[in-house]
Amino acid sequence: MSDRPAPWTVLSRSYLLERWWMKLRVDEVRLPDGQVLPEYHVLEYPDWTLSMCQDVTGKLILVEQYRHGTGKLSLEFASGMLDEDELPLEGACRELLEETGHVSESWIRLGRWAPDPSRHDNVGHVFLARHARSVAPPSPDSTEDLRVISLSVREVDAAIRDGRITHGLHVAAFYRAATDGLLEG
Repeated sequence: MSDRPAPWTVLSRSYLLERWWMKLRVDEVRLPDGQVLPEYHVLEYPDWTLSMCQDVTGKLILVEQYRHGTGKLSLEFASGMLDEDELPLEGACRELLEETGHVSESWIRLGRWAPDPSRHDNVGHVFLARHARSVAPPSPDSTEDLRVISLSVREVDAAIRDGRITHGLHVAAFYRAATDGLLEG
C-alpha cells in the first residue's frame, strides 16, 4: 500500500455554466475509501500572470482598482489572464505595459502557483520585472479603472501588514522576492 494520498475517481462530469472566461463544472467522484460525492464543484479559469515590478529607482509599481468580489479597492501588482496560446512571460510583459505603462529587460520567474487547487483548475505564472521604466501611459481594458502607485519596498511591506494589500498571491509574490533577496532597496 502506498503512503501517498490517492486521487479521486471521476464518475461523471457536467457543466452548470460556461462563459468565455470561466466554467463551473460539477463532478461526481469516488474517494479512495469508496465514498461517493455526487456533487463536487470546480471552477475552470484561464491561466494568468502576475507582474511584480520594481522600477529603476527601486520603487515597486502597483495598481489600485475596485474588486467586485470583495466590494473594495485593492492594491495589487499588474496581473491578468493569459490570452489563448500566449506564453506566460509574453502575458506578463503585456499586462505590465497595459496596466502600468512600464517595460523591463530583466525578468525573473518567481513561480507557477495554484490560487485554490481544491476548487480551481488554473495556475498563475508569477514574475518579477526589475529595472523597469515607464514608456507610455497605462492602457487598461474597458472593464478596468486603475490608478498606478509607486511604493518603496518598506511601504509595500507596511501596506501588507496594515491590510491595504490583501490579495494572497500578490502578498506571496512580494515575500518570495524579498526572502530570495531579489528586491533592491
